[in-house]
Amino acid sequence: MWPQTRMSDHNNTAQSVERAFAVLNLLRDSEAALSVSDIARALKLSPPTVHRFLTTLRNCKVVEQDHVTRRYHLGLELLLYSKVVLDRFDWRSRAHPLLGELSKDVGETVFMGVLDGYDLVYIDQVDSLEHSLRLTPQIGRRQDAHCTAMGKVLLAHADAAHLKEFLDRAEFPKRTRNTITKPQSLRRELEKVRAAGYAVDWQEAEVGICCVAAPVIGMGGERIAAISISGPSQRLEPKGLETALKNAVQSAAARISQAITPSTGGGR
Repeated sequence: MWPQTRMSDHNNTAQSVERAFAVLNLLRDSEAALSVSDIARALKLSPPTVHRFLTTLRNCKVVEQDHVTRRYHLGLELLLYSKVVLDRFDWRSRAHPLLGELSKDVGETVFMGVLDGYDLVYIDQVDSLEHSLRLTPQIGRRQDAHCTAMGKVLLAHADAAHLKEFLDRAEFPKRTRNTITKPQSLRRELEKVRAAGYAVDWQEAEVGICCVAAPVIGMGGERIAAISISGPSQRLEPKGLETALKNAVQSAAARISQAITPSTGGGR
């Protein structure tokens, strides 16, 4: 049993780390640089506390301050961290050209993602050059797996214990009126996805955006990633989300699976 003073110090340190990451996450998700008061208000912390965290994060070069506006944004040092993480997926270099071919063939943006816990994390993206309206860059971003096509594909093939733990929730966050929020409804959806070999996001994560996704299969038969075709529903639905686009994404996923199999394993 730790002495009371040591336990208190440990708890304070853990809380400080959590708050520092809350600041980083807020800056990550913001489209604009933020002031001390913006951050304090969003995180319900005092401005002096926020300023102390920002000073430490600046010293670590993971946060930078605009000299004119005095607002804060993420620092370039974080690129080194993201590169180390992405390099774990050493097969991305083999998959990327095939993502480019798929994007060119269908004239839409193409993504690759993996599961991290119950979140979908985007690890690659190829934008279509055919449209001036493009999707926001997503590499490194997280989304709820239950409302994305790639997330549903990967959840559908997750091991039974992992999936049961996920589905034991009371309900899931509602992102749009089409989001599946009830565990039993999601279970039925994942059973359909597993049988069909693909998943569709019918504006479930974002209003106006649809996706169709298929799994990338590793050496041992595990679904190590997924790829998707994404775009405005008014463009994708006429192209055939469950016909032509579904066939295209499944074919590309199969080619990627074949191309990366020799180096699958997540290491170097």
